[in-house]
Amino acid sequence: MLAVIEMVVSACVHTTSTCGTPARVNLAIQLRSARNSISPESLLLTARESDRQSSNVTTTILEGETNVCPENLNELDNTMHTPTRHRSTCPYYMVSEHNPNRFPATLTSVRCRCQQCLEAGGRSLENVCEPVYVTEVVLMQGECDNDVFQYNPTEIQIQVACTCARRREEESSSDNEGPIPI
Repeated sequence: MLAVIEMVVSACVHTTSTCGTPARVNLAIQLRSARNSISPESLLLTARESDRQSSNVTTTILEGETNVCPENLNELDNTMHTPTRHRSTCPYYMVSEHNPNRFPATLTSVRCRCQQCLEAGGRSLENVCEPVYVTEVVLMQGECDNDVFQYNPTEIQIQVACTCARRREEESSSDNEGPIPI
């Protein structure tokens, strides 16, 4: 009877193999190597979507931050110690994004508080707040090989600021004479 139990336990151990994560130091070395190979021309981008394809990403507004858009510039703090993100004509707030399938798992990025740029009298009708991104290399969890997950270098876009820009104009259709503002 003991031999039968040992066979069942042995079969369960072999069929329920789990995949582990490489040592953090190995991931850090792999990440440093991948980041050294990124081209300088692709570092700064504007108006691009951030890497949000994973459903595992949780986003948290950092303590002390607000996502509320002020009515006008006069509502913004303008003291010597007020960070730029709170004094800008396109104010923004910081968030923490956690993805357990990425190394590093937690990154800090920003979000625009307003859709339109702020002016002394209210919100601009001509200018909009647009995100500014930088390209960053991270390691994304891939296939399991020999009971260890493989991590692959992946370039993602991280939002680092918001800037005030002229509203983009869309190409006109054949029915209209001029461009249509978005």
